[in-house]
Amino acid sequence: MKKKFVLISLFVLPVVAYIFFASGVYNFDSLPVVLEGVDDLDGYTFAEIDTPYNGDESLQLKDRVTIVGYLGDELKKNVGLTANLNLTVYKYYQGFEEFQAIFFVNEGSTAQAEELKEELARVTDVKKFHIVEITPEEARKHFDSLGTPLAATMRGYSPYVFIVDKELNVRSRDDDKKKTNIYGYDLTQAVETGYLKDDIKVVLAEYRKALRKNNNASPKLEQRRPTKEN
Repeated sequence: MKKKFVLISLFVLPVVAYIFFASGVYNFDSLPVVLEGVDDLDGYTFAEIDTPYNGDESLQLKDRVTIVGYLGDELKKNVGLTANLNLTVYKYYQGFEEFQAIFFVNEGSTAQAEELKEELARVTDVKKFHIVEITPEEARKHFDSLGTPLAATMRGYSPYVFIVDKELNVRSRDDDKKKTNIYGYDLTQAVETGYLKDDIKVVLAEYRKALRKNNNASPKLEQRRPTKEN
């Protein structure tokens, strides 16, 4: 019996460990592009709700890693969900220059948005947590540009948020753990919020890895350039 245990320890467990870590590296290296061609914001009429906690950067999706959400006229009803997102996801990535969150709400949501951002600011720096007023029609139009089989309500609300990368692609995992929907993350489900946190980390790591790779390649490119003869 002891011999069998030793053999398992020496041969089987290392193989299992290798498979486990190899699969983890694969999952961490990239997050699938599930849809392409999301609209940027320059073709829409909107206004970020002005609060003392706003940043001064212009709003765009291009060249940013963005959590995009559509609250419509449900901002007050979903304060708990946005607060949870702030604490469990946004908090961990607020320091990344390219990261942001944008939530579309209906016009007339100013007072609620001001209260929400004041509450969120007690936990995080919310200058990259943007709450944007837009008409329900425009919100649904932008939602439809994601290209998912999902639908927003007539008031521009959806329980799902989406990861949009720097190239205006929708990113999401398509593994067996997330069978219910491979496009967005349902904020009403705690497990989905956990997936969102992990997947944002993967996308940000992808860009960091690409940046390091390009920076490391630059000196080598310089060395290969022919020198001018005197």
